[in-house]
Amino acid sequence: MYRELMRKNEITVEDEDTSLFMYVLSSIYMYLFVVVLAMVMAIHSMVTNWEKDITGSITVQVLPVEDDDKKIDNEKTQAEVNKVLQYMENVSGVKSVNVLDAQSIEKLMTPWLGNKVDISSLPIPQLMDIQLEDDAEINYDEITRNLYKITPNASIDNHRLWLNRLLKFANSLNSLALAVLTMVVVICAFSIYYSTRASLGINMNSIEILHIIGAQDDYVARQYARSYAKIGFFSGVIGLMIAVPTIILISKYAISAGSGLLNGAGLTQLHWILMMFTPVFSLFFAKITAYYTVRKSLEKMC
Repeated sequence: MYRELMRKNEITVEDEDTSLFMYVLSSIYMYLFVVVLAMVMAIHSMVTNWEKDITGSITVQVLPVEDDDKKIDNEKTQAEVNKVLQYMENVSGVKSVNVLDAQSIEKLMTPWLGNKVDISSLPIPQLMDIQLEDDAEINYDEITRNLYKITPNASIDNHRLWLNRLLKFANSLNSLALAVLTMVVVICAFSIYYSTRASLGINMNSIEILHIIGAQDDYVARQYARSYAKIGFFSGVIGLMIAVPTIILISKYAISAGSGLLNGAGLTQLHWILMMFTPVFSLFFAKITAYYTVRKSLEKMC
């Protein structure tokens, strides 16, 4: 008889009023979980791309040389640029040196000065984009001294100060997103806990009968675990189905904003695969939470 009981699900929360409430609530939690998880992964990708792009390059600028009339001397300026270019090409750890042309510089300055400003009339420095080899060890102090010997108009920027500020901002944003993610998980666990405790009170007579005929607490707990696993899985699917269009919409809006800082914040194929497994995570999370809630509650009642 006991074996026959083991094949059936004598206790279930599927037909209770709390079941619909748990489906709706869990779906909302999983929606928030997936959206915030996507945010965390996007921020991580953004920081990784920042570090890769910025730490792998440096910028050298050469200020224009002025004549006695305070006008730009293009010939002397170009001569100094050539000297700096020759020196930087021979620095150990430098992969390539690219002197930005006037159009590239104008493109960089347009967001700051607008399209109506004649940039060619301004004393814009000559810029060199220098790509470094992987794991290159660069002595920036030595390069700075040597550049000054070539011309006082040359200076180097390794982007370290700017990068540190960006990383500090990104890490703060990432910590906030992780805090929200943790809060969603904790609140979801409490919802399952109190819902399970309420269901135990409703089904206490059935549980006592099962105990009388020989069922153990583990059997009762597994009954609840199966029911809540079903709720967790389908809630995860619903939350994921609503979250994916939200993430795509946010991504398109971020791209249309045209901010270069957000270009590296995209989600990779691996990130999307991980998000597709969130219903499985929801299943096991709800199952384990319900199981241990029932076990601990029944132990206290005995």
